[in-house]
Amino acid sequence: MARDNTSRSASPETVGFAAKSGMHSALAQDWDGLVARVTNKGRQAWRAGGQRIVAEAGSPGVLVPSHRGIDGARLELAIDGHRPSLLLKVIHPDQRRYIDAAASFDAQRKAAALGCAPLILAFDSARGAALIEFLDGWRTARVNDLRKPEVMEAVLQLKRRIHSGPRLQQSWSVFDRIRVLQAELGGTIAAASDELRAALDDVFRIERLIAADGVEEVPSHADGLASNILIDPRGRVRLVDFDEARNADPYFEFGILMNEAFEREEDILPALEMFDGRAERSNLRRARLYAIADDLAWAMWGLAMDARSPRKDVEFFRYACWRMMRCRIALARVDLSAGAKWL
Repeated sequence: MARDNTSRSASPETVGFAAKSGMHSALAQDWDGLVARVTNKGRQAWRAGGQRIVAEAGSPGVLVPSHRGIDGARLELAIDGHRPSLLLKVIHPDQRRYIDAAASFDAQRKAAALGCAPLILAFDSARGAALIEFLDGWRTARVNDLRKPEVMEAVLQLKRRIHSGPRLQQSWSVFDRIRVLQAELGGTIAAASDELRAALDDVFRIERLIAADGVEEVPSHADGLASNILIDPRGRVRLVDFDEARNADPYFEFGILMNEAFEREEDILPALEMFDGRAERSNLRRARLYAIADDLAWAMWGLAMDARSPRKDVEFFRYACWRMMRCRIALARVDLSAGAKWL
C-alpha cells in the first residue's frame, strides 16, 4: 500500500472545518474504499472516525463546449451535518499515462502554501487520489470572467507568485508532449492525415524558433482553462487542477491563458502589460506560438483518447477537431519562414 501523505501546514485562509477536524486523516486510512466510491453517481453516506460522511458527485466532466473535469472523478464530502468541506479527486485510469499524480499533488501543495490554491490535505499517488480542501461558496470561472480586467489581473498575479516559488518535480515542454502523442497515435488513420502532418511540421519549426531565442523555465500551473480557476463572491481567485503543472516557459503559461480568454491581439496587450509590466510584441508573439503548439497537443490528445479511452460518452473526437481547427487558423496567420524574424 502506498504511503499516506498528509499535509503538515496550511495558510489560515484555506483551513476549513475538514482540516480542523482532522477527518481527512481518518478518511485516508481507506483509500481503496474512497476510490471505489467515486464510481457511484448517487448520494452516499457512511461513517468514518466516529462521524457521518455524506458524499455527492461533483459536476460531470465535459469537453464540448468547455473543457472541464475530464481528468478525474470528484466527490464533495460533508462531515457530520456540516456543509461540504472536502473534495475527493481520483484521476481517471485513462489519464494516468499523461499525469504524474505525485508531481501534480506536490505542485498543488506548493501552490497552496503560497496562497494560490486549495490545500491538499492527503493524497495517495499510487491510486491517483487526493482529499482537497473544498471551497464552499466559490464557483468555477467562465471565459467571460477572464475578460474582466480585475479578474485577469488577479489570476496573473497568482500565476506569477507560483513562478517565484519553489521548483516543481517535472520539467517538460508542450513539444515533448506532442512527441509522446505522436508516438502514441502511431499508425492510426489520424496520424496519416495530411492536416496533422503539416501541423506537426509547422509546430516543430516553432519549437526550433523558440529554442534559438532561449528558454527560461519557472514553476508553472501550466493550465489555461477558465474551468480550473475558482472565484468567490468577493472576487478572490484560486487555481485548481495541477495535473499539467511543471517548470515551463512563463510565456507558455501566458499564451495558453490568452488563447482561452481572447481572440484579438488588441485585447491581449493589456493582459501582457499586467503580466510583464510592459507589452513587448516579441513576447506576445512567443506566447502566440506556444498557444498554437498547445492547440495541436490537445487535438492529438483528443484523437488518442477517441481511439483508446473506454469512456465513449465523452466527445473526444469533436474536441480534437475543434482544437485542430483553431491550430490551423492560427498557423495561417503567422510567418514561420527563415527570414521572417518572428521572434
